Amino acid sequence: MGNLEKYIREHRLLFDSDQPPSGHFDRFRERLDQKPVRKIRIRHAIQVAASVAIIMASGFVVIKVNRNGHKVAETEIPAAVLEADRYYVSQADARYDRIKDFSFENQEEKTLLLNELEDLDTHHQQLMNDLKANPEDERVINALIRHYQLKLEVMDQIIHQLEQLKINKSKNHEKENV
Repeated sequence: MGNLEKYIREHRLLFDSDQPPSGHFDRFRERLDQKPVRKIRIRHAIQVAASVAIIMASGFVVIKVNRNGHKVAETEIPAAVLEADRYYVSQADARYDRIKDFSFENQEEKTLLLNELEDLDTHHQQLMNDLKANPEDERVINALIRHYQLKLEVMDQIIHQLEQLKINKSKNHEKENV
């Protein structure tokens, strides 16, 4: 038996005398009952969405030029596509406003997040330019719609995480005041 183990056995009563603070076991049980939240870092989600948009935009630049290297003549964008574009823009704007309304401890992080979201709009503009050049190309239309779906998914994840942070802060604040 080692010296440390011997010391612990001889002074066991000293070690057993301390009790955890009141409410410790209740808080412990509460944490065990909580479902684990899968955390996706906001910056990582934005980077993935931006990467997908850049890859798609690059692919469409290649498609935009025909076999002879001449640009395809621009024509009108179908009304259904413009209507879908307006719908997705309104959805993205609403989510952007919700994110903008959250209070952040660090304003620099908030500014960075909002700038990253605005950068996604440059990819939208690239897709719209490709659509003007190829209005009947289903691949361009699908890429535009997929871009919006990814953007909305990322924004929903950001909103969810911000709401979770807000809930956790309020719980911690309540526990501190108790």
